[in-house]
Amino acid sequence: MSNRRSQNSIIILTTLGVYLGLVLVGATPVLGHAATTRHFEISDEIEIKDDLDRKPDDERDPLDLSIGNYYADLEYFISSLSRLNRVGKFHLTADTFEIAQSTVLPCVHDNKIGSYTAESFIVTNATLRPTLEWAEKQMTDGYGLADCIPSERFAGQDATHSKFVLKLTSSGLSLEVSNIKRSPADAKAFLKELDAAWELFRKGSTAPEQKAISDRTRLSAAGCNVLVVTRLPRAALDTLLAKDAK
Repeated sequence: MSNRRSQNSIIILTTLGVYLGLVLVGATPVLGHAATTRHFEISDEIEIKDDLDRKPDDERDPLDLSIGNYYADLEYFISSLSRLNRVGKFHLTADTFEIAQSTVLPCVHDNKIGSYTAESFIVTNATLRPTLEWAEKQMTDGYGLADCIPSERFAGQDATHSKFVLKLTSSGLSLEVSNIKRSPADAKAFLKELDAAWELFRKGSTAPEQKAISDRTRLSAAGCNVLVVTRLPRAALDTLLAKDAK
């Protein structure tokens, strides 16, 4: 299980080392972003850092880190919408968006090189694009919940497969994160472990945003796929935006 570090800035030597390592084992590093495929540009990535205090590397259980990062990302995203709402650049009753991306990451320590396929990036309000691009970067690894399994994308080398869909419709805001496990049995077993860890996190969630996320998040397994889905209806989202505006 892989988890992100507290900063997304990428060290040049590490990146090049991972790239060369993939080449040596016969895998072809592939990168895609937005709706097109582009070459990896170190200069683009090296300045990118999180806009919030991510969970640091420490001795905590990896599931705690994954769940904590999920909450932190969604909380920050909602706060960003609230800031835009306060200055009239976001309108809950008028704006809609949908971004979806599937990711395949070779199982190499601290790896960020992989296949990123944007399945949709639709937004009616261009002002929201930077916020959505931030979310796209944060959610790109499926929160490290996928198993390493042989991947055709990387010449049979082990890789993790994940996908996320973040959208705002007339029904409200939703985030769906899916991760592929080795087998349906592994997915069911992992779901029990994930559910137990998530329940402990729920008990410690007292802030309005955290409680809303806890109350509206459901975990499930379908075949080899483990799903984490949060749905915030417009009424709940409107309450959170109004709370942040105070």
